[in-house]
Amino acid sequence: MLYLDHNATAPLHPAARAAWLKAAEGHWHNPSSLSAAATLAREALEDARERVGELLGCDSQRIIFTGSATAGANAIARELGRQSPLGRAAVAALEHPCVSESFGEAFRGRLVELPVAVTGRIDLEEAQAVIPQDGTTAVVSLLAASNETGVLQPWQELRAWCCDRQIPFHTDATQWLGRLPAAALGGCDYITGSGHKVGGPKGVGFLVVPEGAADFRGDRGGPQERGHWAGTENLPGVLAMVAALETVASGSGDFAGSGVRARAQWRDQAETLIAAALPGVIVLGQGVERLWNTLAILVPDQDGRRLVARLERRGVIASTGAACSSGSEATARTVAAIGPERLGLAAEQPWGMLRLSAAWETRQEDWVRAAAAVVEAVQETTPPPRISLRP
Repeated sequence: MLYLDHNATAPLHPAARAAWLKAAEGHWHNPSSLSAAATLAREALEDARERVGELLGCDSQRIIFTGSATAGANAIARELGRQSPLGRAAVAALEHPCVSESFGEAFRGRLVELPVAVTGRIDLEEAQAVIPQDGTTAVVSLLAASNETGVLQPWQELRAWCCDRQIPFHTDATQWLGRLPAAALGGCDYITGSGHKVGGPKGVGFLVVPEGAADFRGDRGGPQERGHWAGTENLPGVLAMVAALETVASGSGDFAGSGVRARAQWRDQAETLIAAALPGVIVLGQGVERLWNTLAILVPDQDGRRLVARLERRGVIASTGAACSSGSEATARTVAAIGPERLGLAAEQPWGMLRLSAAWETRQEDWVRAAAAVVEAVQETTPPPRISLRP
C-alpha cells in the first residue's frame, strides 16, 4: 500500500521508537520528583528543550512541552484573549481549525480575517491593510504552510511587519517542520508545532512563547514547565518527537537545495500527468511555492470520499476535503477562503477534493503510480444504487 497522507500523520520513525523505548525504560520517573533518578529524567527533559531550541533558532527557555500543537494554539488564544479583553486577533481565513476555532472563541466578535488570494496564499498587502494598527491588535496568526494545499505563506514577511509595529505574531509551524529549514521560526513571538507529521508520536507537541512571558499559563495545576503548563511531562513522547525531527532534518540532506527541488519536480510531474488526463481538474496552489510533498486537486462533479475509497482499492492512501458543494459547511477551508467561483467552479457545482502528501522516502515512481491511480479513480463509473425488489 502506498501511503500518501503524511500531512495527516506519519508512521512512527524508527529513531522515534528507539528514543521512546529507551526513555520509557530508563527515564520513567517523574521529572518533578527529588530522587536522583528523577533528576536524570529532568536533565533529559532539559536537554530535549535545548535541542528543540537549536532546531528553531531560539532560546530553549521559551519552549513549553504540551500534548499537541492544538493544545498550544488553544493556550495562546486563551491567554492573549485574557490579557487583552478588548483587543482583536487577526487570523488567516485558511488556518487549521485548532487556530481558527480557538482564536474565534477567545476573541469572539473581535476577529479580523486576513484575505486569501486565488492562489491559496494570503495577499500580504491586503492583509496589512486590514490589520488594525491602533494598538488594539493583540495577535496576528498565520500558518507557515497550508495543511490542505501545502502553499507556503508569507509568514516571515508578515512577522517582520508585525515586529516593526510591536504586534505579537504567531505561526502554526506543524506542516513546515521536518520539510523545510526551521531555524528562522525562532524569530516569531509564538510558535506551535508537533512531530507526528514526520514520524514522531502522537499526543505530544510544543509551543514557544516570547522571552520574559513569565505569566503565561496553559493547563493549570502543578508547577511543571516552569509554571507554564501543569501536568507531568510526557518525557518518552518528548524525546521521541525530538528524535524524529532531528533525524528527518539530518537525513534529508540539503533542505533548501537539490533534495527539495527533485521532490517538488516529482510532485509536479504527477500534477502534469493528472491534468493532461483530466482537463477539468483544478490544482490548488498552482503557480506559487508549495511544500514539495503536497498535491491538492479539486475534481468537479465528483465525491471526494468516494475518490479516496477508489484510490485505496488501487493501493494508494490519500485524503480529501469533505465532498460538498459551494457554500456547504463542509467546504475545505482553503476553498471556502478563496471562493469556489474564483477557482472556476460554477455556483453550487459539486466537487471533490483529493490531497496527496508524501514523505522524504516517497520515490518518483510512487508519484507516477499515484497519478495513474487518481486518473483511474476519477474515470471509474460509479455503479447505480441497488433497488430493493421486495413486494
